[in-house]
Amino acid sequence: MTEPAVRRFRLHLTHHVFDGWVEPDGRAVAIEDDEHGLTASAPTLEDLVRGYGGGRIQWLPPV
Repeated sequence: MTEPAVRRFRLHLTHHVFDGWVEPDGRAVAIEDDEHGLTASAPTLEDLVRGYGGGRIQWLPPV
């Protein structure tokens, strides 16, 4: 049986854009610095966006 796919998104903030994904259990992860592997995560996407002070989610197509 295959694992459910993650759902990819782009988080648009006032001065930054971060790529990220939502895992099957609902946990959301944003990549803050791809080169150094820095990420931020939260139990839900809503919590992640709230942690950045708001923003807009653009859903990306599956890979």
